[in-house]
Amino acid sequence: MKKISLSFVLLLIVVFTNAQAPKEKTVLWKIEGNGTKQPSYLFGTIHLMCPDQIKVDTVIKKCFGSTKELFLEIDMSDPQMMNKMVQNMSMTDGSTLEKLLPKTDYDSIGNIFKEKAGMPMSLMGKAKPMLLMSVMFPSLLGCAPEGWEKVFQDMAKAKNIPLKGLETIEYQMQVFDSIPYKVQADMLKSFMYNMDSTKKSFEYMLQLYLDKNINGLHDMVVDDESYGNYEGLLLDNRNKNWIPVINEQVKQKPTFFAVGAAHLGGENGVVSLLRKKGFTVTPVYY
Repeated sequence: MKKISLSFVLLLIVVFTNAQAPKEKTVLWKIEGNGTKQPSYLFGTIHLMCPDQIKVDTVIKKCFGSTKELFLEIDMSDPQMMNKMVQNMSMTDGSTLEKLLPKTDYDSIGNIFKEKAGMPMSLMGKAKPMLLMSVMFPSLLGCAPEGWEKVFQDMAKAKNIPLKGLETIEYQMQVFDSIPYKVQADMLKSFMYNMDSTKKSFEYMLQLYLDKNINGLHDMVVDDESYGNYEGLLLDNRNKNWIPVINEQVKQKPTFFAVGAAHLGGENGVVSLLRKKGFTVTPVYY
């Protein structure tokens, strides 16, 4: 845990313990206090799982049923979402993966990509390399994956409540522009050349999620040799951007927020930031 300055302790001694990284193992949290009239809820998702691993418990249904609006990381109900994603997939400086990698590596990972993803890598040669990794995850799962986001989107539709996003798809895609494309290409190369260890890491991450260990998930990202260098871009900055949106929303109406579980843990995670903002954020076990 990062050191906290003495002045910070003196100023916030009353709420110090409440502002630390959450130690409880759960992915569901109740948000109360600080001007709220009814509780809102925060849920940590994992974006890709096998369908039989997604279980909508009665506690989740009850919490969701008490809310009047759903916020995901992005508004998945936006009919232009796919178009916006495609428009922002390409590297902005004209780079291609073929230019970023030696020919032997490009040819080798191209063969792996075609085998695992079922399409020539050349079709996505201008895409930001980190996005190509996401195409490979279904092969790691060994199933046709689903995500909690689609589940909650369907629940919101059935309940006839609005769905909104904490950030735009354009912003989310542009985050990758802040990580040098050569670095991304090397990440992709390592990812592809080490598929066995990549699969084990993914399985470990999934088990952390099933164990509801949000700090473990956060630490896994931070400790990763590649992603850890960009913790601020991938997690911290986005968390901080979400807090004003959440702060305003929960004071207007009870809302259900669902974001990637790695965003919840750590001192700069959403749970800790909301507590520092003055909200009472308590675990909901199920």
